[in-house]
Amino acid sequence: MGLDRAILFTNCTTIVCTDGFANEGDIWMTDIPMDQLLSGDFSNGQIIHLQILWTPVAGKTPLASTSTNLTIKHLIISDGVVGVYGGGGYCWKYGTPSKGISLNIEEATIALQSTSEHFNDLLSPATMVGNISSVPNRQVANQISNAAQRILQ
Repeated sequence: MGLDRAILFTNCTTIVCTDGFANEGDIWMTDIPMDQLLSGDFSNGQIIHLQILWTPVAGKTPLASTSTNLTIKHLIISDGVVGVYGGGGYCWKYGTPSKGISLNIEEATIALQSTSEHFNDLLSPATMVGNISSVPNRQVANQISNAAQRILQ
């Protein structure tokens, strides 16, 4: 007997960060080409929003992967059908929203939160791990955020 698991790789071509509201920064990422994202002319892709709640500081905050300092919203669009995953976990943050943020995510947990009709959940429950590097760009972050809102309506 072995593990029967699905792995979804996120090969995002656009990864940007911006300062957040009452948090340590937001990262928006997508594998949908920006011209298609802006026009709404796509039927497959992913949009991920990572919100850093606080930055680990030795002696002042927990430095354990059992803590939560990151929230995750992950939209998966497959043949026009949408699944929204959400969750949280722990990350090590490097940099600032004004200069670029890099994250090392340690086994954050996510699960399906909502779907459009006919979405087939192949991931829940899931674990998100990895390293992410972003560049500062408020305009592109807002464009990705707006596209995510349109998809969710």
